[in-house]
Amino acid sequence: MNYTALTILSYSILIAGIIGIYRFAQIRDLYRPFIYLIWVGCLIKMVSTYFSYADHSNLDVDSIYRLCESLFLLWFFSKLSVFRKQRKMLYLLGGLFISIWLTVNFLTSHLATTVSSYFDIVYALSLVLLSIRTINELLFTEKDLLKNPTFLICMGLVIFFTYHIIQRLFWLYGLRESVEFRQSVMGILYLINCVTSLLYALAIVWMQKRQAFTFSFDRGGSGST
Repeated sequence: MNYTALTILSYSILIAGIIGIYRFAQIRDLYRPFIYLIWVGCLIKMVSTYFSYADHSNLDVDSIYRLCESLFLLWFFSKLSVFRKQRKMLYLLGGLFISIWLTVNFLTSHLATTVSSYFDIVYALSLVLLSIRTINELLFTEKDLLKNPTFLICMGLVIFFTYHIIQRLFWLYGLRESVEFRQSVMGILYLINCVTSLLYALAIVWMQKRQAFTFSFDRGGSGST
């Protein structure tokens, strides 16, 4: 798959971003952190493309986005009340993400690359586990999951970040020496990114101002989306 095709696939996030702009007034506050993240992703994608064509490195831009992504998604899960009785866990994860990110950006390039991979794995695994927990709760409380934005978002997160972990493990253990293998791995990542972006777009379509799903441990149940 050539560079142009990969670039077009990566811009699938703009679909979700445009729908988010159009429907923002009808979207419940609970989902706003996710919408903000989509917009940041659109901006970062355009900046990265410009840097690529201008022969500038976009590593710093990608690094900033990864930190924003991890924190915005923690904010989103906090809005879902996932951390309602575990506020310390929310602060612990946020502090861990920021600490590792700062460490990565002040280390020498070789060591920073290794630590950066660990950062990606830690935050990706955390988001996968949070998403699975949310999906598990939805399976017992919601009927029409395909029209449930929380379910669609979490499915997208599980799909994307599970593969992201696998890719980072490949890189970490030296399985990127072959150019063909590296291109195949990245090609699949772009395809998965496109699929998850379309899931996010569909989720935004189904977002309403009425009561959305949140964890409701005190009541033993949850609202509907």
